Amino acid sequence: MHYIGMINDAIQYIEANLHRKLCLKELSAMYYISPMHFYRIFRAVTNQTVKSYVLGRKLSEAAIALKNTDYKVVDIAFRYGFNSHEQFTRNFLKMFHVTPNRYRKENVSVPLMDRIDVLERDFRNVKKDVVIDYFCRELKEIKLLGKDVLFHPEDVNEVTEVFRMVISFKEEFIIRGTAGRLFSVVRADRGDPSRIYCFVGIAAEEYWGDRSGLADRSIPASKYAVFKYPGKMGLIFHTVMKDLYKWLDATGLEINVGAGIDMFELFPEDYAQTGKFYLYVPVL
Repeated sequence: MHYIGMINDAIQYIEANLHRKLCLKELSAMYYISPMHFYRIFRAVTNQTVKSYVLGRKLSEAAIALKNTDYKVVDIAFRYGFNSHEQFTRNFLKMFHVTPNRYRKENVSVPLMDRIDVLERDFRNVKKDVVIDYFCRELKEIKLLGKDVLFHPEDVNEVTEVFRMVISFKEEFIIRGTAGRLFSVVRADRGDPSRIYCFVGIAAEEYWGDRSGLADRSIPASKYAVFKYPGKMGLIFHTVMKDLYKWLDATGLEINVGAGIDMFELFPEDYAQTGKFYLYVPVL
């Protein structure tokens, strides 16, 4: 079974059995693999452990029950597979920093964990671990034409404005223009590390129209690790970053900081049909 299909199936099983104890051995046996191998696959696909996901979902559903039902706290604890009122309270306090009783009585907001939506992507086994699939390739310098933008990735309004700018740029220079590929070059802002510098552009060699108002930039020659993702980077940013941190740790590869960029996204000519883009990270 494909890793994504396996974990989607496992999550469905977990959700249907939040009322009882679940263990790694039980879940792995469903797919005829070892508990350790299932643990690695689940962690790679979801960027969290089986234990943290199951516990988080149990406590979140219990929190909803505390607000929406009149069941006793101890009954809710047993309903979601906890051994005792004390164990439930201890775990609830650790996750939400408030006791179940106080949460029920007061107007307290806590960050509930929703059922996870698994991002479709491919994986590979590296040194007894499971990481995002990739390949390496050498690139020569690519000259670009485009526009600069600075934004905070945690600011929804700023990210929305970037999306709008990219859509407008694509409409003008790709859909109605002559360029075929869209590039997005990214690095942390040197003046403010909390901000992202992004250059949205097209390959200079692919565009023959009016270049006024477009800045000249380039993607440096380097060796790059290449990853394939669905959708838009802004919507999957946190998942991608977790994938990359784990990939770096498992492979032992190093980022080529001398390249002057953190990464770039390439949206190929068939992006509208496939919905998949390529992420290039400079490595040594």
